[in-house]
Amino acid sequence: MSPRVPFLLAVAFCISACPKAPPPLPPPVPTETQRLATEVKELSAQAQALLETQNRLVWNLWTEGKPVDIAATYKGKETLFSVENIRKIDRLRQLTQDPREIRAFTALKSHFAGEYLARELAEYNDAIANLEASLTFPLEGREVRYRDLERLLANEKSAVKRRALSAAAVPAIERLSQSLRRREERTEALVKELGYPSYEAFGAELRQTDLSKLSVLAEEILKATQEPYRTVMERLSQHELAMPFSSITRADIPRLFRSREVEDAFPKAEAMLRVHGSLQGLGIDLTGMSNIYIDARELPRKNPRPLTLAIEVPKDVRLSEKPASGVLHQERLLHEVGHALHYGFTREQRFELARLGNPTVGEAYASLFEDLLEDPVWLEEHAGVSGDQRAQYLAATSAYKLFLIRRAAGRLLYQLELHRQEGADAKELYKAIMERTDAMPMKPEDEARYLVDQEDFFESADNFRAWFLAGQLQGQLKARFGPAWWRSAQAGTFLKELWASGNALSATEVAQAIGEHGIEPDVLLLRLGTTLQVPITLDTKTGGQPPAPAPKPAPTPPSSIQP
Repeated sequence: MSPRVPFLLAVAFCISACPKAPPPLPPPVPTETQRLATEVKELSAQAQALLETQNRLVWNLWTEGKPVDIAATYKGKETLFSVENIRKIDRLRQLTQDPREIRAFTALKSHFAGEYLARELAEYNDAIANLEASLTFPLEGREVRYRDLERLLANEKSAVKRRALSAAAVPAIERLSQSLRRREERTEALVKELGYPSYEAFGAELRQTDLSKLSVLAEEILKATQEPYRTVMERLSQHELAMPFSSITRADIPRLFRSREVEDAFPKAEAMLRVHGSLQGLGIDLTGMSNIYIDARELPRKNPRPLTLAIEVPKDVRLSEKPASGVLHQERLLHEVGHALHYGFTREQRFELARLGNPTVGEAYASLFEDLLEDPVWLEEHAGVSGDQRAQYLAATSAYKLFLIRRAAGRLLYQLELHRQEGADAKELYKAIMERTDAMPMKPEDEARYLVDQEDFFESADNFRAWFLAGQLQGQLKARFGPAWWRSAQAGTFLKELWASGNALSATEVAQAIGEHGIEPDVLLLRLGTTLQVPITLDTKTGGQPPAPAPKPAPTPPSSIQP
């Protein structure tokens, strides 16, 4: 017998006689949280890929004027931004305990809801855009574009003609308002379809703030600045228009704030050079950063307005600039540089916390650099603007900032009251609030703007908070690193630590990370009051004075959700 036979017989006997091994257990059924986490992760990846594709197309359109078809990018993804998927994200958010995860899912849900609304409102939005582009009104025997109204008002020397211009545009405004009213009604219905109890509830989630508390601050701002604002506007009206403030109307505002004092100090060839010069002292070299691409080509079809596009944060950030002269171009360029730095120095890897979320924090960093144009030291150092020329320019820009702050406060209050008072007379409400905000009587042509001046979901709340946070950032930078903080490499390190968090920190948490109690207007109002030589005090818990700078902290991820 072969030596192998006994072995094989033994094996055969074991197979037939030994007990069989139990069948493998079925895989465990995933929990609801596990199932949703897998599904939402895939939804997020699809949204990220789509957004990157769309931003590349926008870049081509913006820099080279290439025709693009954004609508085509949604083909095959018709169900991505559905109510069902929005509810999945929201359900996962409800099942989540970790604050960081909650913030990520909130940002993702807001993005999906925004895309859903954009799709459902596309017909209305396209009609409004086409109408606005085609609307004209008569001017001295010829038709002019409605879109040119603000520019025409700024360039018109005669107050009588400015008023006539504004009145002539009313029929165009009323036609536009009809389309806006239809879109507003549809928006209200869609928000309820998404499961929100009210327009305000959706807006509060989108803005990531307590709108009721913010409305209280808006009221306080209007009251605290009422008399200083009147004083400043009287002075500016006499200087710029040779008219008493009591005589001007809304039609005079574009002319009133037209910047002229320092235009020659900002020649075309030096705009980007000023950017590099300002960042050099911070230890930042944009040209040496492989993840930030600057397109400064002067192409004929290139959009003249600077723009930052975050294609993939932080790997692919792009800044477009078409060289131009003037202080407004420099201001816009510095604003976009602030966005580029925020995206470019982000170490946050999670898409929802690096790219999505409420824009207040990003706008604050952009405003910080834009505000260099209101810094007397920077103006002299980088633009050679000093003496009376600088004083007049700063008086005008500070007055304009005060006007914008009050306008944001008024718009926020108008929007809130409009959506809280069912059946309210929108025109009368607009007139009552904006007359108090602008401190000037409303003319019939001004009242006609009650729908044109409405915003989507309390948009003013973002800039309102961003301006105050930027003021606090500037105050801390000056206190820690000196009046010319842009010359300090330590200031650059301080900012890079903040930028590293992307959008993982809320605006309130950024304020707390730099040693402030929270977002408060005191620092900015103190600066404006000092420049304008009018005392502005606000009765807040800080007593109207900025808190002393705390020891320099390294920002850390949030441990709790704060508005």
